[in-house]
Amino acid sequence: MFSSVLRKWLNRPKKSDPRLLAKFFYIDEEVSAVVHELQCLDVQKDPQNYLVLLSQLHNSQDRMLTILEQILEQCVPTKRRQRDYRLKFPDDIVNDTMTTHLLFAAELMLGGTYVEVEEADGILLRPLAQKLLRGLENLRRVLRDQSLEDPGIYPETVHVALLEYDNLCAEFELRYMSLVASVKTPEEIYEQQEVAVLFCETVSRALQRGYLTQEMIDDYEPELMISIPRLAIISGLLIFPDGPLNLEKRPEEMCELFSPFHGLLKKIRELLCVLTKNELFSLERALCSASSEDSSVHLSSCLPASTDTNSLPYDGQTLHLEPSETCAQSSQNTTAANSPQECTNASNTAVCGADFNLYPCVQGTSSSQGGNVSTGSEDEEHYLNQAVKSKKGTGRPREILHNMHVRCAIRSSKLQDVRSRYRSDSDMLHRLFVCIAGVADQLQTNFASDLRVILKTVFDVVSSRQPEDTERRPENSFSLPDCLLCQNQEQQISGADGTPEWVPDSASTLCMSCCAPFTLLRRRHHCRSCGKIFCSRCSSYTTSLPHVDNSQSVRVCSHCYHVHCSPQDQAKEKTACHLAEHL
Repeated sequence: MFSSVLRKWLNRPKKSDPRLLAKFFYIDEEVSAVVHELQCLDVQKDPQNYLVLLSQLHNSQDRMLTILEQILEQCVPTKRRQRDYRLKFPDDIVNDTMTTHLLFAAELMLGGTYVEVEEADGILLRPLAQKLLRGLENLRRVLRDQSLEDPGIYPETVHVALLEYDNLCAEFELRYMSLVASVKTPEEIYEQQEVAVLFCETVSRALQRGYLTQEMIDDYEPELMISIPRLAIISGLLIFPDGPLNLEKRPEEMCELFSPFHGLLKKIRELLCVLTKNELFSLERALCSASSEDSSVHLSSCLPASTDTNSLPYDGQTLHLEPSETCAQSSQNTTAANSPQECTNASNTAVCGADFNLYPCVQGTSSSQGGNVSTGSEDEEHYLNQAVKSKKGTGRPREILHNMHVRCAIRSSKLQDVRSRYRSDSDMLHRLFVCIAGVADQLQTNFASDLRVILKTVFDVVSSRQPEDTERRPENSFSLPDCLLCQNQEQQISGADGTPEWVPDSASTLCMSCCAPFTLLRRRHHCRSCGKIFCSRCSSYTTSLPHVDNSQSVRVCSHCYHVHCSPQDQAKEKTACHLAEHL
């Protein structure tokens, strides 16, 4: 008993040791001390102190679990249990303190208390909760023993305990959170992914048209949280009508995010289809503005002040508007076009058919696959050639062309009828702005968690900054950033005689591994493999090195012994040590 206590006191790591196992040793001692005080405390006599100790236990457990997570990422990053099921959970419950909450719930279940789940479900989950707590206790014991032996390495026993705890924690998390939170169905996840795709296409189009900049995406500007959903409503109604904003479906069949606004979205689409390209540009610019003053400026003018009144940049091209197609004249024309040429010009002023392939004026009906509407002369030539080549035509070519002009006139009258409901074009644009902004803002209120997940996906896809490769492979799991051998294992930094370049004694007053200060009793030792300075405990291994003559066993640090020394040399050294002990 006395020898084990003495060994623990002599081999305990220093508090200044930056290695994870050394940090775990002290935070584990803190957790054990708080638990011991709680067990010895009489709750009825001192309830205030009990609450204080309970808060201390919660904080210390959080820090301990954070260190365990770091150890898992360092030791077994590629063997951990996948957490893909977290996509099914609401975003607000998936956080850094969820593991602490799960362990607390497991302790309550083990004591027969069921807070967030039904008693029947809790009884079924009790065996798994017991396994999880036992796995955590076993992992704590293994890590404590290893921190007393050597805090710089993680042997196979540590790997096994880590993987067992990780699997139990993932299994309990899945089963417990499925009982507590509302889990998304595969259909709901697919709908959310469809919305993310729509948002990505919207951002791509906004970048092309100059509404947004790549710097705003890379810097995660807060105003994008408002402008992207607004622009996505226009894109979903006009450009991608078969996507999540497909209004041909019934409200209960639509995406959950947009189904409450089915009727309002229909009215918004009706107004969007009568806008000119100039008006749509002005509306979208206003929706991207963060302040109401900027929005009113964009809505007050149909054309940017820096461009010509008869031309407008549109999707990378210059759109030339005829005088009869301007916003002012389209608002003055309140009657249907009488001549075929006037009908064609009036139809070209609308967004439908000109850019978004919706509602072709030739057909006079709604179609999501219609082509761009061409000029009157092109339509006339097309239908004349079609009638001449057809041997079984139902009418003469001139009659077909006349029917086409009649349909265009009817369509144009419908567009003008929609415009006539408002006092002016600016009033119609303002009404559209308010409706679209209202729907987008209501999405932020009703589905804040889902929108955060969607926008995070959008930023990850559209951002020009490539994410850093944080995946740690087995061969670099224990690499150190300040180790020259880890940085360049093939071409080692060495002196002229083949030995490593030693760090001068005066260059460091602390151990380069555990940061313990050197004193008269704690002397400096150089590792013969990397040349750095360590204390005797951190350089207690000996092995043979290729650049040392006569295969003599020399002192090396813990990191070099387990990472850079060959297994054959380690096996020979262990055999020699066993023989020396027997002799």
